[in-house]
Amino acid sequence: MRAWLVAFMVALASSSAFSSDIRVMAAGSLRDVFTAVFADYTKQYGATFSPVWGPSGVLRERLQNGEAFDIFASAALPHAQALTEAGVSGPSVLFARNALCVVTEADRQLDAGNLVKTLLKPEIRIGTSTPVSDPAGDYTWEMFRKVDAQRSGAFVTLSSKAQQLFGGATTTNQVNGRPRLLVALDDRQIDLFIYYCSGAREIVKASPKYKSMRLPPELAVGPEYGLTVSRKAQPGAADFAMYLLSPQGQRSLQSFGFIPVALPVAPH
Repeated sequence: MRAWLVAFMVALASSSAFSSDIRVMAAGSLRDVFTAVFADYTKQYGATFSPVWGPSGVLRERLQNGEAFDIFASAALPHAQALTEAGVSGPSVLFARNALCVVTEADRQLDAGNLVKTLLKPEIRIGTSTPVSDPAGDYTWEMFRKVDAQRSGAFVTLSSKAQQLFGGATTTNQVNGRPRLLVALDDRQIDLFIYYCSGAREIVKASPKYKSMRLPPELAVGPEYGLTVSRKAQPGAADFAMYLLSPQGQRSLQSFGFIPVALPVAPH
């Protein structure tokens, strides 16, 4: 009888470890990969998730203002660190990297040699995310400054004509279930857009009408993704954070076009 009771209590403790959904506040660029990771994690460990997607800067403000969460996964490490420094969460860690790509029509002549010249043409309309609210916009503005270092005055030209189509507190990233930037390309509102290479890859896979080009090394910037766990997180949240840094979690990120930061070196 006593052995049965002990077994029952152990089972009860295990089942209650994830008594409610783990609330994950995450950058919109992580939606596809995290959806897959959630499914894998649920199969292995039984946890369930309640994700909230959005621009990292906007989410960080909400969390600093007291909104409840378990895990914050930001497209910029400083947003996670801001919660750490405010005492809202524990330590912040880098858990993935990304890169910026340019997406445009497949038949447009675009390469590393003519990219800057193309961006600066008055007739070329550029779509971007929104700086401050969304790290994708911050990284793009940083790239504009690198162009300015090559051609004085380029930053003003590029930042002035860039259409900030998503990532703001009041803008929507989707139009009828499709990425807003892709809709803008289809409707000829823009000629190209600058976005995370992970997302650009999925767009190009879905449509042969478009191609993507990674920024050349002299213009490359970030992005570095940060992860932190709330000081009020429910049991299981820290385990999931560790899972993202595990070889399995890192390979999942890699399979969606992210750059892993914690994979072991392959044996020689």
